[in-house]
Amino acid sequence: MPHELHTSKRDLIARVATLELLVADLVHILWQVSPPSMQKLAADAQHDLEIGHTKIALPVGEHQRDRLYTVLRTRQRMLSRSKTGAPVD
Repeated sequence: MPHELHTSKRDLIARVATLELLVADLVHILWQVSPPSMQKLAADAQHDLEIGHTKIALPVGEHQRDRLYTVLRTRQRMLSRSKTGAPVD
């Protein structure tokens, strides 16, 4: 049983990594297709992150809030154009 659990965790990790790569590729393509729309999405992500820190704390455990902020920061980072990002056409 522990071996099956270990294999399923490895499979899950591989699937998550694949999804992260697909999302990164999609974001890269969307920057090429519509930079103004992506700038709006990036601004929305920044706004979501800012209001997440200024709102009254949710009645959940600290680990849940940390997870929420991690997701918001990841969303912001994925939508932000990197210095080596897609060239604007």
